Amino acid sequence: MKKINRRKFIELSALASASLLIPAFIKPVQANTFKRKISDVSKKLIIIQLSGGNDGLNTIIPYKNDIYYKNRSSISISENNVLKINDELGFNPVMEKLKSIYDNGHLSVINSVGYPNPNRSHFRSMDIWHTASDSNENLNTGWIGRYLDSECMNCKNPYNAIEVNENLSLALKGTSKSGIAVEDPERFFISTAENFFMDVLKTNEKHSHDENVAYLYKT
Repeated sequence: MKKINRRKFIELSALASASLLIPAFIKPVQANTFKRKISDVSKKLIIIQLSGGNDGLNTIIPYKNDIYYKNRSSISISENNVLKINDELGFNPVMEKLKSIYDNGHLSVINSVGYPNPNRSHFRSMDIWHTASDSNENLNTGWIGRYLDSECMNCKNPYNAIEVNENLSLALKGTSKSGIAVEDPERFFISTAENFFMDVLKTNEKHSHDENVAYLYKT
């Protein structure tokens, strides 16, 4: 059985993502790799979300700001150690590899991201982040999910958004089309690459957005 790493799986996800709703109890003994060439697959948007506490001021450091050093006397990063981006901001010294990517033009830093009149609720902030809503509105669909609703209604492989996670984030939930969560991409790819599963897909699409049925398809 041919093994495949996560990078290869992501490259092929335009095809592979369509198989995510196939139940584990009908997996084949062996699986064939996808025949479609990587060159035929369009570019991918890969989002790495770090959900948890992050000290933004010690990630991208305002090393010329006196208030930063005054209020953070015990945890501030010395200007001499900052990996400078410009005359005011710099990376934390442990982010040397990211700084190298930045210097090569493959990384951007978007500073001061937020919303008006924040209520300091982590959960509300995450909802706004996932839905791209205004701070005074509540949405039950995510920004990626709405893209799928708009652009993938008639796609040959409509499930083109994959999340490596136990549960599907709000960002990938649409009204009629949603992304799919999978915990082990390598195991999924090996288990679902057989042509048999492509035929199964044709019969289970209409159930893919029923919450209870979708849960069973993940087990």
